[in-house]
Amino acid sequence: MEVYDNIDILGAKEHNLKNIDVTIPKNKLVVFAGVSGSGKSSLVFDTLARESSRQWQDSYPLFLRNKLPHYDRPQVDDIKNLPPSIVVNQKSLGTNTRSTVGTAMDIAPLVRLLFSRIGQPSAGGSMAYSFNHPAGMCPDCTGIGTVYQLIEGKIFDSSKSLNEGAICFSQFSSGWQAHLYQNNSLLDADKKLNQFSEAEWKILREGSDETIKVEIRSNNTGRVDRVDYEGVIPRFYRLYLKRDISKLKKALQEEVLSLVTQVPCGSCKGSGLNPKALAFKINGRNIVDYMDLSVSELLPLLEEVDSDLGQSLVAQISSAIKRMEAVGIGYLSLSRRTDTLSGGEVQRVKLTSRLQETGQIFVLDEPSTGLHDKDVEQLLSLLRRLVKQGNTVVMIEHRLELIGQADWIIDLGPEGGSNGGYILFEGKPTDIINCENSQTGKYLKNYSNFE
Repeated sequence: MEVYDNIDILGAKEHNLKNIDVTIPKNKLVVFAGVSGSGKSSLVFDTLARESSRQWQDSYPLFLRNKLPHYDRPQVDDIKNLPPSIVVNQKSLGTNTRSTVGTAMDIAPLVRLLFSRIGQPSAGGSMAYSFNHPAGMCPDCTGIGTVYQLIEGKIFDSSKSLNEGAICFSQFSSGWQAHLYQNNSLLDADKKLNQFSEAEWKILREGSDETIKVEIRSNNTGRVDRVDYEGVIPRFYRLYLKRDISKLKKALQEEVLSLVTQVPCGSCKGSGLNPKALAFKINGRNIVDYMDLSVSELLPLLEEVDSDLGQSLVAQISSAIKRMEAVGIGYLSLSRRTDTLSGGEVQRVKLTSRLQETGQIFVLDEPSTGLHDKDVEQLLSLLRRLVKQGNTVVMIEHRLELIGQADWIIDLGPEGGSNGGYILFEGKPTDIINCENSQTGKYLKNYSNFE
């Protein structure tokens, strides 16, 4: 049986690539280096990874392919012996405010299940500890952990009267809703707000202790309706904040958001959970205590769990945490929102969830971004582990200590843009230092830790 030891890229012409041929050894740690704009991303992501995804999709029936993202064939003559790829880039994990490191890593469901089994006393099933489920979410913030708060200084202009537009919100300063404040018996609509008494301010802001009827006349039909007066603030909250703001028309949504700020929910203290979910504990700590700790701090707490019912779950959670530590993100908490992660953190979160794969090509984009020197060694060990498991690791990297430890280097250049796109070197790190045209070789030669 013939064994294919290399991935062969023939005639790559994507973007600024100059019809190049490249050989990538399988089951090796391969670094693509070169100056910015030299064609690294064009070759690695826009050619190699895209064609792997396209070939993978072509193996599915047509009705499934129609439901998947479409990948155009890159500008390349052929790519031979290409295994399935796992792209681990720095693109965001999404902007959903409910998405956390715990949910992205599939650890949060395990922690919830642990509490449902051994929490004392139990709040119920695992969903009773989820801020994404009605059984567990805080009713005041619907599980988000934050609420919108009106900035009163933005909605009132005290230098104007009500008739002059003192309420700085289009829905209340014009149209039929404006009549609530301009045509009631308790407020002088021609009086400037900075001349209002304390009692008048209270009526405008909060409403009256008495039920006040205001006549609203339709401009179209002349019909007169009598409606209850309502203060500006409670009316604003009721109509525009105690609802899904995203369902408003875009212009109105933008106007509402310009008048508010987000603050931690006072009911759940930002946890997103209801009081019942917060009341139940394991060894004196509730689920928020567990989720808010860094995962490295959480690990010893899990070791203190002595219930037989929880041991298998503890083992699974601990194993996932150790994988996070292995890629240098042990400082993250499970409650950390994914939309606050840096690109480097996003990439390592993605990588952590794929550590059991074999026979794949891992495609990474500068995985050392944001890492301390001590964590680079951990990352290198992890990448070596992936290779040992039968994977090929291909990465774009600028950090010399990682480039120097690669099994194979492919250097592009000599410059960026139209003057790039050529292969300057393919080979071992010990040989690139003799390549006169390679900036990477020159830097590596002068790197004091390179042997």
